[in-house]
Amino acid sequence: MAVIHAERFLEQIQSSYQFTDLEMKRLKYTLKAVSSELVKTLLLSILFFNLGHLPEFLIGVLVLITIRCNSGGLHMEHFITCFLFTLAFMLLSVIVLPSYVLVPYAVKPVILALCILITFLAAPVAAKKRPPAAPETKRRYRNRATGLLFLYSVIIIILKTTPIADICFWIIVLQTLQLLCAVAAQKGGKNEEIQ
Repeated sequence: MAVIHAERFLEQIQSSYQFTDLEMKRLKYTLKAVSSELVKTLLLSILFFNLGHLPEFLIGVLVLITIRCNSGGLHMEHFITCFLFTLAFMLLSVIVLPSYVLVPYAVKPVILALCILITFLAAPVAAKKRPPAAPETKRRYRNRATGLLFLYSVIIIILKTTPIADICFWIIVLQTLQLLCAVAAQKGGKNEEIQ
């Protein structure tokens, strides 16, 4: 029932504002993505609250969202696989890796520089379902993602070995790794299975 009302609402928007079919496709994609992300973030917030790591989780989400919206990465076809992947990603970056894998401070700038370079060369990687972007738009996303990584890297280096710096470090490393996986999946023709 709600789907029928949503479709009628979108049809009214298209006729009222004279949106093209491509613009409507982009609008539908955006609405679906935003609603999915809100539900996922709410569920994960409840979990991390119960684990006693809500503030760390929220900082990690802010860093991840700003990078991922510009660099892209792996995209799962179904909500449950996306939720489970995000759960594993956030558990690793907020709790597990900062607690059990200590990276020497002197090595972090080297790893962060590699992440910046990889993101500059690989980003953006869009979902198969996302409407195609123009080359200039892709360049803008890539440059924004690279600039954000540089900014976060400087902050991490300034904060040294604080828990927040460690969380942000692991968010950047894991995001870069999954960006590489997304590029490999696209080149190998496997992105249809993942996305």
